Amino acid sequence: MNFSPFASLFGGSNNSGAKMQTISASSAVQFHGDNDTVFIDVRGHGGISFSGTVKNALVAPLQEFANHAKTDGSATFPSIEEGKRIILVCASGARSGAAGNQLVRMGYTDVANLSGGIGAWARAGGPMGK
Repeated sequence: MNFSPFASLFGGSNNSGAKMQTISASSAVQFHGDNDTVFIDVRGHGGISFSGTVKNALVAPLQEFANHAKTDGSATFPSIEEGKRIILVCASGARSGAAGNQLVRMGYTDVANLSGGIGAWARAGGPMGK
């Protein structure tokens, strides 16, 4: 399933024309626990320690992002071939937007940025973890 119903927030596309989308926290909560969805928090460990993160999210701080994003699945992120939906989160949406653009340029096609960041997630009742 892809995010085509959601409006694009940031630029960035790949050769297939895929673009990163934006997703509201209330919509993102519906994807939590879905085996085809991966949440990735791109904040540093200090920010996550302070406010928590999406329960079971992968942590890939933006400054280390390239070490986690390997399209063949040899690092933290799933391979492109797995076709997982990726929802990126940070404090406000700026860092996760930059990370999402990077993933789209790498060839990932189902990428969304969580609008309003972790605060919006918490207000929407999304499950929290550390």
